[in-house]
This record gives sequence, C-alpha cells and structure tokens, in this order.
Amino acid sequence: MHPGFLIPSHRYLYPDLSLQELREEIGAVDQDIMELISRRMDIALRIAESKSETGLPTRDPERVEEVLSAVSRQAVSLGLDPVPVRDIFALLIRMSEDLQDRKRGMV
Repeated sequence: MHPGFLIPSHRYLYPDLSLQELREEIGAVDQDIMELISRRMDIALRIAESKSETGLPTRDPERVEEVLSAVSRQAVSLGLDPVPVRDIFALLIRMSEDLQDRKRGMV
C-alpha cells in the first residue's frame, strides 16, 4: 500500500462476524463487483454503436485520462491508495476498448 493511505475502518458494519461470515461478505461483494463489470461492458457496447454511427475512434486518450484522474481523486477521498485503484480502472478501460473493437469488427 502506498504510504499515507489507510483503509478506513468499517468495523461498525460487521460487528462480531466470524471468519466464515466475513468471507461470505467478501463473496457477496465480489459478486456485486462482477455484476457491475458486466453492466459496464454492456454500456461499452452501446458506446461502440454510438461511436460507429458518428465515426469516432474507439480510443479516446483524453477521456481515458479524465476517467483515471477522477477515480484517483475518488480513491484518495475514500482513504484508498490511488495507484492500484487507477490500475484497476485502466484495466477496465482496456477491457471496454477491446470489446468495442470486437463489436466494431476491428480485431
């Protein structure tokens, strides 16, 4: 973890849960994350259609930087290390761009 960034304490959300119960909570959060990734990819497909209709390229480096800067700021405001958060979102953006390329027949 990057120095100076601490994970906020959320003990009040999970008082007195056993290890197994905490693991089940993580599993539920993981499922939520997967559903959100799927939703993000569905939106990326709609974006591909819009870009095709308007003749825009799949990749937009300025937009990518806007998104990465925004999530970095959000991470800091939540007490998270922005470096791995930015890495996660860079990967999500690459997944979206690759999916858009496939949708547009560019791969």
